[in-house]
Amino acid sequence: MPAPPTIYIVCSDRGRNGKTLLARILVDHLLIAERDPFCFDLSAPEGALRAYFPGRTALIDMHEAKGREKLFDILLSRAGRDYVIDVPSAQLARFLEAAGEARLHEEAAARGFRLCVLFVVDRDPASLKTAVALEEMLQPDMLVPVVNRFVGTSLPEGVPGPVVMLDKIEGELRVIISHRRFSLRSFLLGDEQEVPARLRPQLKNVLHGVIDGLRNIEPAMSLQSLHGADL
Repeated sequence: MPAPPTIYIVCSDRGRNGKTLLARILVDHLLIAERDPFCFDLSAPEGALRAYFPGRTALIDMHEAKGREKLFDILLSRAGRDYVIDVPSAQLARFLEAAGEARLHEEAAARGFRLCVLFVVDRDPASLKTAVALEEMLQPDMLVPVVNRFVGTSLPEGVPGPVVMLDKIEGELRVIISHRRFSLRSFLLGDEQEVPARLRPQLKNVLHGVIDGLRNIEPAMSLQSLHGADL
């Protein structure tokens, strides 16, 4: 039986900590699993995520009321598929306010969606506090903390549930994968020709480290739903 459609919200209260790379890996992971996700990029006008998935991404300007309305109108009127929302740190407060006004938690549940937040917990302890407050506000089915090993994190060790680990990609490899024509999905599926042989192990370690964490999310949410149904 296929998993219910899920709204993934990828966010952090800090910038430059790998959030959009995480969203990009998540989209490619869902595509490989034949989940056909649609994306919302809230980084208008830059469009960091849309650059990699132009045909399946809507660029949203959260400064405009029409942009906020468009986001939730599309999201809540077209059920039955996965969605990935890439929220820049500068837009996090506006997104949370708009999500509250749209009653995202209740409306998503009514349409058969699960709600999953992937939050990059930065090294400043205030970032962990933001994650806790965000969970209280959005009431997702699951909040998954993300650790960027290069940046550091204030997340305590041994927290229950899935945790996604992200390593830093630097130098020549970063330049290669940053090109909008470079497909992480193709690399994961065995097309490695665009990456020099000496750099392939590094990229594989980063991608598989993230994907190992992502694969644990759906079973954890399903188990949590079963436990909730038994109460």
